[in-house]
Amino acid sequence: MELAPDITAEDLQVFLQEAEEHLQLLDEDIVRLEREGDNQELLQEIFRSAHTLKGSSAMLGHQRMTALAHVMETLLDLVRKGAVEVTTQVADALLHALDALTLLKEELLDENAPETDVTAVVDELERAIVIAGSGHESGASENPDTEVVLTEEKMARLAFNQESGRSVFEVLVSFDPSGDWSAVRCFQALEMSADFGEVLGAKPTHDDIAAERVGHEIRIVLATAHSEDDLRTGYQGLDDLETVEIGPFTSQKALHPAVAPAPLDRSEAAPTEAAPAVVGAARQAGRANQSQTVRIDVERLDHMMNMIGELIIDRTRIVQISKGLDSQYADDELVQSLNKTSEHIGRVVDELQQSTMQVRMQPIGTVFNGFPRMLRDLAQKVNKKIKFIVDGQDTEIDRTVIDRIRDPLVHLLRNSLDHGIETPEERVALGKPEEGNIWLSAYHEQGHIVIQVRDDGRGIDREKIKSSVVSKGLMSAEAASRLNDAEALDLIFLPGSSTAEKTTDISGRGVGMDIVKSNISAIHGFMTVDTEMGKGTTLTLSLPLTLATLQAMLVSVKGTFYAVPLVYVLEAVMRKKSEISTFDGDKEIIRLRGDVVPLLRLGSVMGLDPEDSDDQPRTRMKAAETGEDEQIWVVIVRFGDKLVGLAVDQLTELQEIVVKSLGGYIGDVKGIAGASVLGDGRIVLILDIMTLMNVALQRSQTPAAVG
Repeated sequence: MELAPDITAEDLQVFLQEAEEHLQLLDEDIVRLEREGDNQELLQEIFRSAHTLKGSSAMLGHQRMTALAHVMETLLDLVRKGAVEVTTQVADALLHALDALTLLKEELLDENAPETDVTAVVDELERAIVIAGSGHESGASENPDTEVVLTEEKMARLAFNQESGRSVFEVLVSFDPSGDWSAVRCFQALEMSADFGEVLGAKPTHDDIAAERVGHEIRIVLATAHSEDDLRTGYQGLDDLETVEIGPFTSQKALHPAVAPAPLDRSEAAPTEAAPAVVGAARQAGRANQSQTVRIDVERLDHMMNMIGELIIDRTRIVQISKGLDSQYADDELVQSLNKTSEHIGRVVDELQQSTMQVRMQPIGTVFNGFPRMLRDLAQKVNKKIKFIVDGQDTEIDRTVIDRIRDPLVHLLRNSLDHGIETPEERVALGKPEEGNIWLSAYHEQGHIVIQVRDDGRGIDREKIKSSVVSKGLMSAEAASRLNDAEALDLIFLPGSSTAEKTTDISGRGVGMDIVKSNISAIHGFMTVDTEMGKGTTLTLSLPLTLATLQAMLVSVKGTFYAVPLVYVLEAVMRKKSEISTFDGDKEIIRLRGDVVPLLRLGSVMGLDPEDSDDQPRTRMKAAETGEDEQIWVVIVRFGDKLVGLAVDQLTELQEIVVKSLGGYIGDVKGIAGASVLGDGRIVLILDIMTLMNVALQRSQTPAAVG
């Protein structure tokens, strides 16, 4: 790939970052444009991005990207003027051009990438122009009025320049009419003028030149400290020059700011003796603004978070040591000093953790922004009409969680489109609008982030799910017939329970909701489903804001400590042995305000010694010693509307713990999601609540008569 010879690695990096931002914006906005073709603000935003890509790629020397962006910009300009209507074909052409621009950008990242041929995409864009009957001609100026008009802001700048001792000239530069580079010559005249001073206005404007809406002359209003002779001499260096006319600027036509032309702005005027302080202040302000943000490699942030996790563990340990010394040597000055120091360290570590967490936070829109294009293309493929509504893109979440939810959301959205939304004909027959709705929203709730995928489609047929499960041998017909509505709906989470009659490249490819649920559970989240036949389906994900730390309830069983993620904990209760019911030999349940709750003995599930450990404090009380029923602690955990009780020996405390993976040491252990280290050095295992709940619910298909 040929690039400009003076391009540095830093220049390339800046271009790539800027291009990525504009390509992402175009991806979102072009999909919106198809629906909001008369949205002038949106059109302006799209046009500016295409124009910026063209200009920056030209500076880089990336000729294919420049040529493609130029044709794309031409089509967008015709849309801006109302000469071209935004049809599906026009949107397709723009989106295909966007895909090609993305490939061209990727070439800069991979030296071995094959060169992208943009010929077909350029042809498609030009066909869209021709079909619209625009008859676009680049050589004709569309506005015969050549008088330069200034906005109120530019008039204020004019007055400032005059007060500073500068002259304000009107310059008319004419070029050879037989030349083929009128737009380029006008641009060169503008750039040269900016070197002389501050350009207050021009006709044609910078946007007109970029769109090649020019004739063979340009009129410029210029504030400068140079003399008329200096200007005349300078302009003589322009190619294809015919004449230069220079005189004082005296005319001004009123112009409303909303329809003001957009002349080329320069962030700095040429320095002069009249205003050195102003120029110096402007430069200092520019440097200050540039230093407000920095880009940081995510690996550095991850390493920083790991180190802060170690600090949290050590902070807790220091606090415990300080308390221990204080209980023995309360009057010792060194101990008192240690107490104050440990308190200060605790506050500093807390603030450092919060600050680092804020740095790691990203708006979830970084995930959501790619979905409108995806659903638009898929809807066309299956001949469905949808309106995709996104809300809460600014909701922030840790980048590690963002990395883990993209694929589950893609699957849920594809399901909503393929299985949920009916065809236009079906919807009309049902009395619905032919265009279906899919909503994607995110918001914070009680220290978690909630994401909802909702549609107004056909809903989930519970009977069809039961039939599918029975036909595949996953459940007997008798067991399926005893399920209530909620239990039947939960069958969609069984592996292999997909009801898709045929596999497609959209959904139903053998990867069902069980995979989605597993992925969500792996990050300590849970998912619920609510559906109504003929009305639609809502899938709700509740996720932690971060995977680095976890709010947990600490419990102990047979001397082993476990952490129960607080997101799952409903409450903790004590139950007497007489309050526990047993059926089918060893299956236990308890009653909780009218609900039947399966009971799971955590020690038994984890394979611990069933014999009591004499050296562990317990909340159990033996009937032989007290004359009362034995009592146990039960931690009630929930997933959606399902409840399970975990029987434990002791509750210790609520604590924020640092999550450590065990995968590299002992592999995946059923029921264990990770581990952490407490302040006193004890190891605590983090429970995989979803796995434990599945064990309890599968073991206890509770008969209604049990109680």
